[in-house]
Amino acid sequence: MLTTITGLIAVALYAGSAWLQGKRLLSPTVLLQEVTTNRLVLLLAAAALVAHLANAFGVISTSHGYDFGFFRVASLFSWVMALIITLSSLRKPLANLFLALFPIAIVSILCSSFLPSHYDPNPALSGGVALHSALGILAFSLLTIAALQALLVAWLSRELKHHHFSTALRHLPPLQTLEQLLFEIIQAGFLALLAVIVSGFLFMENMFSQHLAHKTVLTLVSWLVFGILLWGRHRRGWRGKLALRWILGGFLVLILAYFGSKFVLELVLDRV
Repeated sequence: MLTTITGLIAVALYAGSAWLQGKRLLSPTVLLQEVTTNRLVLLLAAAALVAHLANAFGVISTSHGYDFGFFRVASLFSWVMALIITLSSLRKPLANLFLALFPIAIVSILCSSFLPSHYDPNPALSGGVALHSALGILAFSLLTIAALQALLVAWLSRELKHHHFSTALRHLPPLQTLEQLLFEIIQAGFLALLAVIVSGFLFMENMFSQHLAHKTVLTLVSWLVFGILLWGRHRRGWRGKLALRWILGGFLVLILAYFGSKFVLELVLDRV
């Protein structure tokens, strides 16, 4: 019951924050009113994040074990996205992204709270393994956001280069702001991926056993790719198409690590 209540509270707060931001975007106001509205938008977003986290924890941590079903993971994924953009909006003009992001969070909360899960929770799953799984979801969420953000930056750069100033483009944050946010997300994803690797070696019995070898090796390769990218950005100023290739390359390897190994085990080797 408490999980449902926190979910509905989060939905209402996200909706209120997005509505205020939309009203602020469409209605010109004096500076004082705009500052007040911005603070209220962020306050509602922060409260929504707290309620959303409580809801996500409630639907994942069940009496039968940890439920990492699709909608549960999607809710946690949307929470990570909402957290990143909300925190970043404290320093950068990113609040317009709430209008696209918060509806996704609302849908994910409603689905995880009211739709049945087909995932079979494992009551024997230890806290360390659960932490490893949660960190994996966090890392994958961050680097998925980075991949999507990289595509957005590439599209925005192309539009500006060809002098295509559409209405949608005018409501997006500046290109430089989006690019800075992109590499901040990649850095966070890189550290989260490192935490996944470390926790795996600490809490899993054998990270290079037959059923984990594919995932372990590919995760290490992806972490190395993102590490080289961050080095290139810091030392050589990598950006544009070069950075995009490294980002998408690292993300592709990560997808293979998370889903490719599952495909091999379940469909090729016929193992659970």
